[in-house]
Amino acid sequence: MPNLVRPSHRFGTILAIGASVALAGCGGGSSSGGNTAGAGNLTTITPATALATAITGGGPIGSNPFPWNRYFVTAFNSTAVDAVRNWASFLNSTVTYRMQVAGSPVYGNSGRNVTSNALLEAHLDYAFSTGLTGAGVTLGMIDDSIDTSNPQLGNKVLTLDNAPATHPSSEFHGNAVASVMVGSGADGEMIGFAPNANLFHGYLNYSANLNWNALGQYMLDAASTGAIAVNNSWGIASETVANTNVSNTFSTGGQATYLADLRSFAATGVVVFAAQNDYAATSMSAIAGLPTAFPDLAPSWITVINAIPTMNGDGLSVASADRISAPCAETATYCMTANGQTVIADTTDPSGYSIGEGASFAAPQVTGALGLLAEAFPDLTPQQLRDRLLVTADNGFFTADGTTNVNGINHAYSDEFGMGFLDLRAALLPIGDVVVPLASGGRLPAGQAAIAGGSASGNAIAASLGRARVIYLDQMGGDFSAPASTLAAVSPGSTASLLQGARLQDAGLYADQVSYGTALSRQEARAALDHRDVFETASGALTFAGGTGPGVVMGATRIETLRGADGVNGVNLSHDLDIGRAALRLGVSAFSEKGAALGVTAPGATAAFGTTAAALNLQFAAPLAPGLALRAEGEFGAASPSAGGGMVSGVSAQGYNRFGIALDRANALRQGDVLTLFTRAPVAITRGQADLTLPVAFSANGATFASTAADLAPSAREVDLGFEYGRPLAGPLAMRMGLAAQINAGNVAGRQGVAGFLGISVSF
Repeated sequence: MPNLVRPSHRFGTILAIGASVALAGCGGGSSSGGNTAGAGNLTTITPATALATAITGGGPIGSNPFPWNRYFVTAFNSTAVDAVRNWASFLNSTVTYRMQVAGSPVYGNSGRNVTSNALLEAHLDYAFSTGLTGAGVTLGMIDDSIDTSNPQLGNKVLTLDNAPATHPSSEFHGNAVASVMVGSGADGEMIGFAPNANLFHGYLNYSANLNWNALGQYMLDAASTGAIAVNNSWGIASETVANTNVSNTFSTGGQATYLADLRSFAATGVVVFAAQNDYAATSMSAIAGLPTAFPDLAPSWITVINAIPTMNGDGLSVASADRISAPCAETATYCMTANGQTVIADTTDPSGYSIGEGASFAAPQVTGALGLLAEAFPDLTPQQLRDRLLVTADNGFFTADGTTNVNGINHAYSDEFGMGFLDLRAALLPIGDVVVPLASGGRLPAGQAAIAGGSASGNAIAASLGRARVIYLDQMGGDFSAPASTLAAVSPGSTASLLQGARLQDAGLYADQVSYGTALSRQEARAALDHRDVFETASGALTFAGGTGPGVVMGATRIETLRGADGVNGVNLSHDLDIGRAALRLGVSAFSEKGAALGVTAPGATAAFGTTAAALNLQFAAPLAPGLALRAEGEFGAASPSAGGGMVSGVSAQGYNRFGIALDRANALRQGDVLTLFTRAPVAITRGQADLTLPVAFSANGATFASTAADLAPSAREVDLGFEYGRPLAGPLAMRMGLAAQINAGNVAGRQGVAGFLGISVSF
């Protein structure tokens, strides 16, 4: 018997909203005539003017669009997505039609009206919002003739295999399928899924017997043009996996040749087949289900069924779907679903457009989506692109019949809907575990900082790394690029408010405030040197090395040890001098810091970090009048870090300082009180940089690394302005309060903060 060939589509009564469409018919019937054309007769048509973007109403969004594989995306730009949705080609793709499907519980009998937009349901708007169009990619198809003069095909290189000398007026199916897959959107009536992709076309005469040798040659020729996928919106009438001995059928003759050529193409490309338009079917079309008999084809194969989805309120996921075509059945683990009811370029309609309905127009959506992924991830193989589409298909709307595992990603599937509904948005985002490759061969999990700084460095590290980019890899082999600042931990806030909270419980502060008022009245400068504020800034030694330990006082000389978590790690030495009525305290400190370099460290590699530092400390106090004194302080330090760790290959010599001034007034509001006005700049790094070895590019050969310097000195200094006030209350009670405004809090430009306290102590 002759092989009866049929395209995978049907037509019903069409009512369009927002598009110029009308009732359309299809001439793709079957007969026993011969397909006499030989294969390998290639014609290449190049557009007279190559169009970078032929999309009406838009193109790549933004003034500086990034190629996708060079831009790490954790969230899409909603403004850009909305702009795409307002393109004429997207607005015209929202259509209303009357759907009738024999045997369907939803669309059986007289059917019902449906409004849908296949482009939005597949989230093509998200893909286009990034500038993806399939540029530089070649997609293939085997179908009846295409009209090379059609505006939807005018912007691309067309390679025609065995094309008729002229486009037969009765053949429209191939042109319709091509428009869904690669239509340029030139006149705004519709747009294909990969509008700037080039097209390979192998001619299939639906009125003739199949020439298996010709079909096989088409696959070889498609591979020679670099096609990454070939769409097949056709099948053999009535033959299913269940009623056909597929293995025997393709073991001899032309079928065996075709199978061998399929295998040859599958080594470098993906084969996409549409399911048959038979709602009542329980088995996949035999030709679409070839991998059931030849499982080596499965990794390079996708079958596509047709269903109409109902989206959830946010439009991001499918709530339910009504199947129109045959189910995925035996091919469920490499099958997916798309809405085949969409606007097509119709060469038989006076308007040039109509609404197609069927799996014929679901399959090219998947093939076009592969073209977008090929542009987005040029280092992935077509098989890896196929895997991305399958494991990101929306499967939240059905009850699972099983689970697959691809690269450690578990994905539930259904015998009816396969792996789920086509979801380009999910396919373009990172999948599964995301890591940053290390030059040492390891990997840093996304979200884990490669370098972290304290308040002394502010946001300097993140700001300087923001000028560089770093490569991320996802679990499915996709590579993304993000600002290197994503590897930097966010600086904590200023230490001032933290110290205030810790000191409020120190009863000595209250007693000191009371006695200090007496010392101010007596103009005792050394008492001013010893006075303690709640909002005082910590020294570099205390900030980086830890708290003070045991010490000794010998007249005007003091020696204090510094204790960190690992024991004694530094010393402070100071000496007081009288300068007339004023007093000066000269101090030096030396300390070591373990696991960090002035607060800068590499999480997970702290053992390799450390620094030794020394600083000069100056404190000055001068009575201005009885009860009035001026205090000033400054610290200037230098550090010599050891080698870095993790991504941090080294840290240069560092410097830091802090300074402040305060004016104290005794008996300001009542006898015995003290009012202090102050302005201070807490510890900040003033020089130094960390060198990081970052992955800056990725290819099939692996990551490329480059050294990038991160500044450690913040561009803005924190300045604290405030007051403190203390006074004795009745009996043993004393009160102390204060308020400080922090400008550039935490040494981060523009960050503001306010800290305040109120405390009462009881003396026993």
